[in-house]
Amino acid sequence: MSSQMSSVRLSRLNSLVMEFFHEPRRSREHLLAALGYGGNGRALERDLKFLRDEFGVGIWYNRRTRLYEFHGNGNFILQLQMNRREVISIAAGLNMVSHFLPHLSEDCNRFWGKLKAMLPGAMAEQGKKLAESTVVALPVSRMDPMVFETIINAVSDRRRIHFQYESPYSVEGRRQRRISPWGVFFLAHAWYVWGSYSERDEPRTYRISRISSVFALDDGQYSPPPEGQDTRSFASSAWYGCSGGGRHKVAVRVRAPLATVVEETKWHPTQRIEHMDDGSITISAVVPDLDEIGRWVMASAPYAEVLEPLSLRESISALCAMVHKGHS
Repeated sequence: MSSQMSSVRLSRLNSLVMEFFHEPRRSREHLLAALGYGGNGRALERDLKFLRDEFGVGIWYNRRTRLYEFHGNGNFILQLQMNRREVISIAAGLNMVSHFLPHLSEDCNRFWGKLKAMLPGAMAEQGKKLAESTVVALPVSRMDPMVFETIINAVSDRRRIHFQYESPYSVEGRRQRRISPWGVFFLAHAWYVWGSYSERDEPRTYRISRISSVFALDDGQYSPPPEGQDTRSFASSAWYGCSGGGRHKVAVRVRAPLATVVEETKWHPTQRIEHMDDGSITISAVVPDLDEIGRWVMASAPYAEVLEPLSLRESISALCAMVHKGHS
């Protein structure tokens, strides 16, 4: 690629590729009008040939349909300046992407190889060392890459999805679902999709590893998320994986030495911590689900004690009795 390529043409080439990400078939008239070619069809053909020859972008004209058709994944052209901290950020970020989205590992490695070839040797080596030392030990639940990609595309295209869902906590077995997906988020050790379920008013979350046979719908019935809500704020409302509006006020006493460990983490946006004279803490919050608090308390035994609500104390007591019976 010529180093003298103008920023105007560079922007136009990337916009040309983006047109086919939104719709894999485009008419000549649409491309000429949308990208500012006017009536200059030769300039359009030159740009398409350049993308095919230099970057392997598969955009071809179908004489039968009289449409340009896009094949493959496509490539984007970058001309950018980067400082040392930006290179380090990308190196660390790519390593984390490979961990949380294993199906993108090869793509991350290819991207780093391309970037490394453009960097000074010392900077590339420093980025490589950081990437190797940026290790995330958090486990990640297995999921079907095609399911994840289909959901992501549906979120971007604002299309409903249909899928089968099977939860180990349900006696109903595999169920059919149609939702308007609003976003995905990672929590605890799994990816979730957040969206509206057509038969219920309130938003729902579904663990992506339990979704199968998913496909996007073209029924025009996509529903946007509630006003003022976004994926980040919704995901942060969860203690672990059960997100949503706060409905239950909870308070848990955590004794030393675990008190110091618990205090290091922000478990919930509404949490408040009160320090006791004996070195323990009381952590309180308003959460959408009590079951996940119960599991957290059980995992923190014997240092955590539920103070309220009473129903959760009774649930923990029953669980402890089951554990005791299983170990007697």
